[in-house]
Amino acid sequence: MKPPELVLPEDFGEYAWEVEAKGWFQCPVRAGGQTANVTFYDPARLAQDVSADHASRVPFTVTRLVVIERVTADLMREALGLLPEEFFADPTSNQPDA
Repeated sequence: MKPPELVLPEDFGEYAWEVEAKGWFQCPVRAGGQTANVTFYDPARLAQDVSADHASRVPFTVTRLVVIERVTADLMREALGLLPEEFFADPTSNQPDA
């Protein structure tokens, strides 16, 4: 299988510093013949968002969440290469029949 491909906007380099400072980013990833949105968080921002949602009594949910040291293009690509193929599968494709 080809390694997953991070599909960044053409102008990502112009605001990459903002993404890193913000601590999270969602973008499409091509893997296994399909495209799936993946959300990347750094640990500090993840803790803030989980805490804020918990304080508001709102469940914190993210499909295809990847936590990395810093949210940079290089670290996002590196993390994608470490994930199993199943990470990118359609979560509804293997649901048991009701």
